[in-house]
Amino acid sequence: MTSTTPPRAGRSRVQDLAGAVLAGGDTEGLLGLLVRSARTDLHARTAVLVLPLAPGTWAYELVEGPDAAGLLGGLVDPGSPAGRALEDADVGALERIGALRVDGTPRPALLAAIDAAEFGAGFLAVLRECSGAPPATFTAADRERLDALAGLIALTLRAPSLGSSGELEDERSRIARDLHDLAIQELFAVGMELEGLTDALAAPGEPPSNTRIRSSVAASVQGVENAVAQIRQIVQSLRRERLEATLTEQLRHEVGLATAGLGFVPALRLPPHPAEMDAELPAEIAEDVVAVVRECLANAARHAHASAVAVSVSVYSEGVDRVVQINVSDNGRGIDPAVSRRSGLANMSSRARRHSGWVDALSLEPGTMVSWRVTLPAR
Repeated sequence: MTSTTPPRAGRSRVQDLAGAVLAGGDTEGLLGLLVRSARTDLHARTAVLVLPLAPGTWAYELVEGPDAAGLLGGLVDPGSPAGRALEDADVGALERIGALRVDGTPRPALLAAIDAAEFGAGFLAVLRECSGAPPATFTAADRERLDALAGLIALTLRAPSLGSSGELEDERSRIARDLHDLAIQELFAVGMELEGLTDALAAPGEPPSNTRIRSSVAASVQGVENAVAQIRQIVQSLRRERLEATLTEQLRHEVGLATAGLGFVPALRLPPHPAEMDAELPAEIAEDVVAVVRECLANAARHAHASAVAVSVSVYSEGVDRVVQINVSDNGRGIDPAVSRRSGLANMSSRARRHSGWVDALSLEPGTMVSWRVTLPAR
């Protein structure tokens, strides 16, 4: 079965919504826009957003459609399949649910989990009529679209925790000031030195001596080296500030940044208790995990031509060892057998070997999965 929305138009629509989310704005307004889009884009009777109200309690926060009167503000039954899946943080069970009850009537439903950081777990769902057009069953394209919208909702919910607009403006101003006062002024001096030398060479009469030329070029080279060193210091300071974030925060940040290049929000699957992963992984392995995810997302944006990308990070026991594994899969055009040089995979392989690990690229139907895993050092 195929989606009723042309892929190009669908991607453009999600890209527009991603742009709206990344541009910022009123959280309630953006959430309302995304829930309405879920209803219209998936030709649903009703779209609902469920978020935690208190520990162990979830509420129907936003509802678009004729079922709003029976759902809005209500609580998810803790004994229902959705309630049990939320309580257990079982994403797989949540997304296998095929119906939600409205006023006692089960309606065909498609659910996508939402990881909203400090807001906890929730889900976005669309409900259809039991029969009619469009059909009650959902397609793979419907799943991709709903996952993308759920990812945008997660980004919208987390945006306020990334810092106020004032703080962001202060940070931009500091970076601009450092670049201007240090690197740009140094490069400006280099330009003045070279401009003076050019004028001397073009002037009538005796040209400047070799000593003058060597002196000007040496001063310019030194100025460029100084500027490069200053830029590196600025970049390193930014990296140090970023490394203060937890591994989970860094992974979510990378997924958010990849949205612009992909045109949709990649799905991110983390362990049920991400804080435990943050505490368990040594800093050098956590840094490589972030770098590998970044590399995989960049490769997907450049080469895959995919409409869906999923990132999974897991930590588990294998015999006496603890292992961290990354799987990044897409539904794109797959690995081109004509391309023999793959610098991205070489970089990931180098990172894996440092920790007695490996990386592999597997062909899917359709698409590709990159699997990277390393063994954690013994405690």
